[in-house]
Amino acid sequence: MAQKHEHGAARIGAAVTAAPAAAVLATLALMAVLPAARDARYLLAQLLALPAMVAATCFALLARSGTRAWVGSALVAAVSAAILVLS
Repeated sequence: MAQKHEHGAARIGAAVTAAPAAAVLATLALMAVLPAARDARYLLAQLLALPAMVAATCFALLARSGTRAWVGSALVAAVSAAILVLS
């Protein structure tokens, strides 16, 4: 029996807008908390940004619903923003 996919547009919207932004915030938060030289932190953040954006987009597209895709992206963005503010 084929399962009907609902909220496909919401998942695509989250994958195109929210997931890459959350991934960039996560890499910036990682850069802020790593105990290394500034140049090494910047290099690591640059190397991880693109794979993180691709992975976040894939996870948003594979979410069960559009709501889960948006909530997951928002949760990652909120935690990353809190880390950036507190560090």
